[in-house]
Formats: sequence, C-alpha cells, structure tokens
Amino acid sequence: MDQIQTGAAVVFGINNDGTAISISGYVTFLLETAKASHKFELDTVKDEANFDASLIASNGHRELDVTWTPSGATKQAAADTAVFVEPLSKVTLSHLKVGSFNGDYIYVGDAMIELNHKQGKMSLKLRKYDDAAQNTSLTTPVT
Repeated sequence: MDQIQTGAAVVFGINNDGTAISISGYVTFLLETAKASHKFELDTVKDEANFDASLIASNGHRELDVTWTPSGATKQAAADTAVFVEPLSKVTLSHLKVGSFNGDYIYVGDAMIELNHKQGKMSLKLRKYDDAAQNTSLTTPVT
C-alpha cells in the first residue's frame, strides 16, 4: 500500500514509477538511499580591487551515491550480486519516481561492499553530465 499523506504532499521514500527500479549490472537489490549532489568547475575573475568581477561555471554534472542491500532468491544468489562494476562503466538507472535520478551515468569509483553483523550493503558513486552530448560521449566506450 502506498503511504497516506495529509496536508502538504511531500516526496517520501524511494518510490518507483509503477515499474520496479533497475540498476544496470545488478539484477536484484533492495534500494536504501539515492543521494544526488550538483557539482561544477568554478573560475573566478577578479577586478583591480581584487573583488570577484565574474564567475564562470563549467563542466556541470550530478554525482549520485546509491546504496542498496544485495538480494536474491537464495542466499548464494544474493551473495553473487555483491560485485564491483568495471571502472568507467555505464550504469543506467530507470523507473525511479523522481525522474531526474533516471538515466545513463558513468561509474567514477568509490564503490563499497560492506559486511557486518546485519544485512550487507553496497554502494556506487555515479556521475551524469548536464550536457546531454557530453554525457553520451563519456558513457559510450571507445573501440
């Protein structure tokens, strides 16, 4: 059952758009968090009094940290999903209800597999460029 809200509607939980959320390269998982931050290169041009006279933003992109619990039909199947993707792999996210999270990303390192006395966790750091042509170029392997 979907959550019930009264008053002002809010984004609550990690919801899909009616179809199960997918992360390319990972068949089964229980998604825990998806946290996005917007980043860019910033150049500052100073005037003769050393005040900022111009700000130049370039290379805009989102970095997304995704954390989940590996899962499967059996314990071994769940363990088999706990693998790292290759550096600079294209990873596609789809069917998240907040549509800005969907799309093609590039894996930029800092993946983690965490084992402890509770359920295991995995995470990936992904990047998606603001410029569609740049993002397509950088998520497409060179042959």
